[in-house]
Amino acid sequence: MNRFKNKGDAVLFSSLAAPLIMIFGDLAWYAKSRHGIDLVVTETITTDEEDRALNRESSAHNESERRAMDIRANNIDAFVVSDIVQYINNKEAYKEFHYLSNSGIKRLAYLHGEGENFHIHLALHKKYSYNLALLSE
Repeated sequence: MNRFKNKGDAVLFSSLAAPLIMIFGDLAWYAKSRHGIDLVVTETITTDEEDRALNRESSAHNESERRAMDIRANNIDAFVVSDIVQYINNKEAYKEFHYLSNSGIKRLAYLHGEGENFHIHLALHKKYSYNLALLSE
């Protein structure tokens, strides 16, 4: 069973972009079936204020896009983390969802941070942003 760092992210999870939830489900299933681990979601949707405080360059987590989440990796063996990131990035069915990183790499997931903040950043291409305007139509 997957877990959440805090109750707020558990509540916000269902408000993420639908393809992100689907891809996370696949990633979580792979981590559990292949390595016997449950993933812990540490961040989902953020506000403009939170993004400014973190000096974020990307708006992927922002409530206006809702196309990214972070998954704790500091307590997972490095081989396992690498394997699950490669699994999701190399899955052909998800290639259309890849985003172009600031370094020019197309991907869904990458390892970010260090120490206690070491995590897997899972995100979609900007065209899959959660669009609140579509919900009001």
